[in-house]
Amino acid sequence: MGMKIVRNKLLFFAFGILLTSATVFGQSRADTLKQKHNESVTIYGSSRPVTGEALKIGRKPQVPALEMSTVPETSGFFDIKVPTTIQLKTIRFSSSVRTYQPAQPSWKNLLTLGIGSRISPLLEYSYSGGRSKHYLLTVHLLHHSSFLNIKNYLPSPYTKSKAGISYNKYFRYHVLAIRGSYRISTNRYYGYNIASGTLPYYDKDNAGLKQYYEVARFGVKYSSSYRNNYKLHHLFRANTYYIFDKHGMSEMNVHFDFDLHKGFRVSEIFNHQQLGLEGSFDYFQNKATALSAGYQLKEDYYARVFPYFDARYGIFSFRAGLNFEWLRTESAKLHFYPYLLVNVNVAPGIFSFFGGFDGGLKKSSYLNLSRKNPYLGSLQNDFRWENTKFEAFGGFRGNIARHFGFELRAGYRKFDNMAYYDHKSFPVPVFFNSNGSYLPYKNEFDVFYANGNVFDLSGSLTYANTPNLDFWLKGEYHSYSLKAGIKPLYKPLFSMSLGTSYLINGKIKPWIEVYFMDKQWAAYKAEYWYPSIKSNYYYLGRYFDINLGAEYHIDKQLTGFIRVTNLLNKHYYRFDEYPVAGLEIMLGVRYRF
Repeated sequence: MGMKIVRNKLLFFAFGILLTSATVFGQSRADTLKQKHNESVTIYGSSRPVTGEALKIGRKPQVPALEMSTVPETSGFFDIKVPTTIQLKTIRFSSSVRTYQPAQPSWKNLLTLGIGSRISPLLEYSYSGGRSKHYLLTVHLLHHSSFLNIKNYLPSPYTKSKAGISYNKYFRYHVLAIRGSYRISTNRYYGYNIASGTLPYYDKDNAGLKQYYEVARFGVKYSSSYRNNYKLHHLFRANTYYIFDKHGMSEMNVHFDFDLHKGFRVSEIFNHQQLGLEGSFDYFQNKATALSAGYQLKEDYYARVFPYFDARYGIFSFRAGLNFEWLRTESAKLHFYPYLLVNVNVAPGIFSFFGGFDGGLKKSSYLNLSRKNPYLGSLQNDFRWENTKFEAFGGFRGNIARHFGFELRAGYRKFDNMAYYDHKSFPVPVFFNSNGSYLPYKNEFDVFYANGNVFDLSGSLTYANTPNLDFWLKGEYHSYSLKAGIKPLYKPLFSMSLGTSYLINGKIKPWIEVYFMDKQWAAYKAEYWYPSIKSNYYYLGRYFDINLGAEYHIDKQLTGFIRVTNLLNKHYYRFDEYPVAGLEIMLGVRYRF
């Protein structure tokens, strides 16, 4: 009860800050329509550990800060981010583009080199160059690895390598964007405490304990960049990827989507009116060669059509439409989801309310699930579509002088087939094979699904766009209610994070990030009994993770940095019997040329 009171106080304190700052961040993009179709581009590059730094077209790679971005880019960052592991994000495109405008000085190359105390080399190279109003070429290479094991656990080295290239060709009113990338990551199933001595003959070098994931991507996008709203704006995009692992699991996806919209005078009541049509098509193929014949291959087909109407009347703006979604797995079915988003700009550019409702289908893909949990087992091929039957949401946002801002959002969602991780629902086989050789204990996870609902509350507070100081605070709360007595395993229930950086005399920039994760539901790995019974559930402990560091600008081209992760040296758990690495200190330099 005491810990629950502490959690509630933390929650009310965080959002008390947001409410008392109620004159802040607001929609720096004046309304929903402009937010959807603004004619600008930003390329986000991975030039630093954890969250990445924005590199805008025309500025070329300046020396991006090593600390966090002002606002974390992913709302559910605790689902995909391990604070004690350096993660760098690849270059990606925003939804719309403007012609390339170079600026001075013109640095085209950025090289980052670092070494960590956990025998963790870091190498990253970025190139960005082009010709004004003609084209832009970017290249990104990355390697990061760690070879120091976690005490009392099986060997836990990992590597992450990425290579990406993108090319933008600018025409008078159109942009052609082409991109491709390749990623390989390796890890071990190290989640077993060998200090207990239960398995004294454990074969830590068994190939079954090793894992790797390889992903190849390719995409093409063709979009218009008209300034006149009464022209037919259009976007066509085609993407594909293929992922496979060491143990015969693979997934292929072919995706196509489009957006057409044009201004019309449907009624004299509204200041602005727009009719649009969005659509998409997906093909998924999942394979698991370790399964018996007849269960190895599954194919999904998905199509979506979304006609919509945008309008604005004074301080009110809205988008309304109807989603038609068709899905064929074992059988085919057509789904309908109404959509509405309303914005009320109480003080345009300063404060606004928003609210609406939505629904839809989303694939729980092997690609996304393996990125969040790299310890998946290979005896599964059931990757379903989560069906959000209904979602209602609302909140407010605002800003002062485009520097100090906040956002608060609340929502309720009812769903079927929400994916979660658990151990296999049958007893683990005996630890000896037919030849009497010892088999490895493999702490792996399968994907299971639950029906239910969730209430979400999230908020953020930022202070940015000043020459010297950046600050952000973020909090999330989730309350799940799942059917059949299932617990929301490894789903964040309450989390907070904050970070700040300050530039001193234009030379030294210290920074700090603090993450708090409240307890999460987990399930024990069972050796000889069924793990699906309720007594198998338990809580992962809550934790604080503190990262800090500094960078020193030696001159316009050379910068040195130091980064300390997991300052408290706590081996907290994100999954059952998988502790994170402890304290690490990384030193490095970055050079632009």
